[in-house]
This record gives sequence, structure tokens and C-alpha cells, in this order.
Amino acid sequence: MSAKKKKVSKTKAWSGKTQGGSFGQMSIMLFLRTFGISPLYFILRLVVPFYMLFSRRNRLAIESYFRRMGYTSRWDILRLTFRNHYYFAQAMVDRFALFVNLQHRYKVRIDGNEALLELLGSPNGAILAGAHVGNMEMAGYFFDHQEKHFHGIVFGDEVKFLNKKRMSALSKHKVEMIPVTSDMSHIFALHQALAQGGCITLHCDRILLGKKVMEYPFLGAQALFPTGAFSLALRMNVPVIAIFMMREKSKRYHIIIRNLSSLIPQEGSQSEKLYAYMTQYVSMLEEVLKQYPEQWYNYYDFWKAA
Repeated sequence: MSAKKKKVSKTKAWSGKTQGGSFGQMSIMLFLRTFGISPLYFILRLVVPFYMLFSRRNRLAIESYFRRMGYTSRWDILRLTFRNHYYFAQAMVDRFALFVNLQHRYKVRIDGNEALLELLGSPNGAILAGAHVGNMEMAGYFFDHQEKHFHGIVFGDEVKFLNKKRMSALSKHKVEMIPVTSDMSHIFALHQALAQGGCITLHCDRILLGKKVMEYPFLGAQALFPTGAFSLALRMNVPVIAIFMMREKSKRYHIIIRNLSSLIPQEGSQSEKLYAYMTQYVSMLEEVLKQYPEQWYNYYDFWKAA
């Protein structure tokens, strides 16, 4: 199966914008500074059921996902859908907690530390392939990377206040944000970062309008995945490291790291290598979701686009 260009409608692609305005985001940060993290978690438990009630599209999309995961009981699906929304809200709170310097409240364990040490010790660039599961953005706060520079992308439609706080907080950990621009200058910035030995983090599960995608079996049905990150890795001859930061109980996170490039055959065409990358990435994503099924945060019909 080869990569192919496929038209994606606006209802089936992600817009690149996080919900919420600057006033609400400032209020969350003020609350965290004043009362801490746990009281806000408690408030979320009260708010989430109302959000689920009035956000029917999101709720139905997640319920459909849990059916694909093999759950059939209406009660189990409702319970897991609540957990999904609650864990997502907690993940957002955790990001804001780091904006106000509360990272010492969290504990992290790393699975795949050898791949991480190899990455941090290498002078070459690399692509970190993640997904909208868990809380990947937080990983940059917990890596000990004195020499290696990391780069993430940020969308122009995001609230300016959020982008400013994110860039300020991450810059202290040698993580720089590259804004996505209409003139495509961010593509040059990504190439430059890799050429200079930096790492760029990319979510490889959501598609944007006009982007090249590959149709691939995922959780029992065909789904579309963007191929840009893997095509860029092959073009720049840099490795791809899959990374997922999954939330556990009591402000604990589990970082899962795998070197996908070590599983890619050296021989073969670019399209064959691209397909091999997709095979490894999707397989690992399924493996992570089986371990943390409630932390899938794509709130639309992921499979309908195919």
C-alpha cells in the first residue's frame, strides 16, 4: 500500500486550534498559583459531566472509538468516555501547571531510556513522532538535554496568550517553538533545525487540509495518517524516535520511547521505507492505546475520512 494524495474535507481534518480563550487560560493559571493542582482536579470532576452533555459531537466520537477498542457494554463505554474527558482536562491543567513552575509536583518514569540517551548523545538531528494521546508536550520539561535543542511546532490559530506562555516556559528547557505560517517558511525552519543537529517533535496522527496521507489499518478499520514526518526523515536521513507521555495516577507520567529507525530495512525504495515507518508507528500507537485506552484525544470520527 503506498502513500497517496487524498482530499480531506474540513470536517475530517484538524483546524490546528485549541479551544478556550485567553481570559479562561489566565484564570486557570491564577487558580493554580493560588490553590494548587489538586483542587482544580476536583472541580474538573464536577464540570466534565456537563461538558459531555453539551458537547455531543466529541462524546459520540469517543464512544465510537471505545467500541472499536472492543467495549460493548453501554455502561463501560459511558464510564470510559467520562474518564477520557476527565483525563484530557487533567492533561490540560498539567500543562498550565508547568507554565507557573509547578513541575516539581510531578514524577516521571522512562521506558526506553537507552534510546533517549542515544538520542541526546548524538550530534545528528532526529524527529520525535508522537500523537494526540497522553501529554507529549510535557516531555520537554523532564529531559536532561544540556546540549541537544528541541523544536516543536505551534499553529497560528492558537490563542496568542497560550503561545506566549508556552514558548516562555519551554525555552527554559532548550525547547523552541516554530510557528506554522501561511507562506510555508516553517518548512525551512524544520529543515534547518534538523541540519543543525536538533530534534523536532511532530504529531503524526492528525491530518491538515491538503497534506499527503497514507491509508492504513488501525484498530480494525482503515484510517488516514499524515506521512510528512516520515517523508522528512527519509529526505533528511535522520532517525525517527516514537515518544508517548502517558498519564498515570497521582501526578505521575510514563514516558515510552522507541527508535523506529532501527526497525526500518536499509534496502528498498523510499515508498517501501515509508510504508515500513507507518507500520511501526501505527503498531506502537495501538500498543500504547491498549495499555492506556482512556487517553485517546482525537475528538472527531478518526476513521470516517478514509
